[in-house]
Amino acid sequence: MNSFLSKEELKTVAAMPTIEKITAGNDFVVEQIIDESIALMRSYLSRRYNTDAIFSATGNARHLTILKYLKDIVIFEIYDRLTREENEVAGRRYEAAIKWLESLNDGSLADDTLPPAVTPEGQEASSGDVRFGSNTQYTSRY
Repeated sequence: MNSFLSKEELKTVAAMPTIEKITAGNDFVVEQIIDESIALMRSYLSRRYNTDAIFSATGNARHLTILKYLKDIVIFEIYDRLTREENEVAGRRYEAAIKWLESLNDGSLADDTLPPAVTPEGQEASSGDVRFGSNTQYTSRY
């Protein structure tokens, strides 16, 4: 079980009776979806941010934007996996969360309130980007 987000905290984005009905009261399914959603967020954030520090925080020390988008992803996954109907609001919020994560990953958006990625001693900090190419080729004719 993950201590970053609990099932009870999902009530801020969906009604608990609805979550209970969709999951048939199976807390294991919700915990599994939360863990998988955190893994998804880690894959986007780990390039530039310290995900261990982000997801080990508890209570009021948690980053509110991360928490908000994690809840959106979890609710979308609950609807997507366990019902045959599409929830438009959950879908829009999921798309916004993924767009935000992609923007953080590619560097077009930065969040200075998130802890930066830790680089091992002796290694130069890098974004992981590699650029291939060469200078413009000039020809000389005599």
